[in-house]
Amino acid sequence: MYIVLEGRPDRMGANLTWYIMQIIYAHFYKYFIHSYDLTFNDSIFIKTIRIFTDNYNKKLGDKLGSHDHGPRLLNWIRSSQQDWPGNNMIVCNAIQQDLVSYFKQHLYNDFREILDNNIKQNEYYLTEIIPKKKTIGVHLRLDDVSSRQDYDGNLCTEYYRNKLNTNNININLQEEHEFGNKKGIYIPTWGREYNPYDCQAPISEYKIQSIIDKTIEKYPDYDVVIIASPKGEINLPYPCIRSDNIDQDLYYLCNCSVIICSRSLYCFVSVYLSNAIEIYIPMWGHIAGTGLTSKFDKNTNLVYW
Repeated sequence: MYIVLEGRPDRMGANLTWYIMQIIYAHFYKYFIHSYDLTFNDSIFIKTIRIFTDNYNKKLGDKLGSHDHGPRLLNWIRSSQQDWPGNNMIVCNAIQQDLVSYFKQHLYNDFREILDNNIKQNEYYLTEIIPKKKTIGVHLRLDDVSSRQDYDGNLCTEYYRNKLNTNNININLQEEHEFGNKKGIYIPTWGREYNPYDCQAPISEYKIQSIIDKTIEKYPDYDVVIIASPKGEINLPYPCIRSDNIDQDLYYLCNCSVIICSRSLYCFVSVYLSNAIEIYIPMWGHIAGTGLTSKFDKNTNLVYW
């Protein structure tokens, strides 16, 4: 059996986490992986996936690269009901473990070695993309979602967690809508394109500051650095990294000693690819689909808020 890594009509964070989900699934079942038509081909992270999957296939016995490995696995469900969180739930339920701890346990070392080598060999490699000291990296999700409102992500987190905990992983929009009514929130029944209580969105700066204060109290000799896109207003009193190079910014985040995440799939890539001693994650429904906070959660360095 083999799978073909499929991309998404989204930005890089959604695509990278989508690919990682598929790689975890293939690794668990020992399926070969084809990665010949990926989005964001110029990204160091995508190049890392290509090299990783080539090495992985060779370990499974793909000596000639003929791709003659039997039938192809069915495509991932891209309907309005399942999509990103639903497919991650399918994988989580299949491996009986959250996706982050599985990746760290089985795939991280090889993947990270390839990524680091790619960075060092690339012409844009600069010392500035590696934190100089012990650093608390704070990612802010701004840019194209800056007009969205902050919300309580624990509500939809509960919905997905309950489904995983009860082995009922098929998403039903009407059921989700009724769950929202019980919690006093409106979840649309017409599709998952934009659920205002389960989406990438900014977090109020006073909430971010409260988490920063907690981390500074715990790590008083660490520097705080904000990583964000060039667009969007920032009022927090810390140095900022705001470049046009999404590879550099993400790699910097992956090398921070402590990470304070945003509601962003771009930032969630660093949860997979960093070796931070602690990572603070604002929970929202999509992320809960990976098994975090559920009975499958085996992480010890993640702090949910």
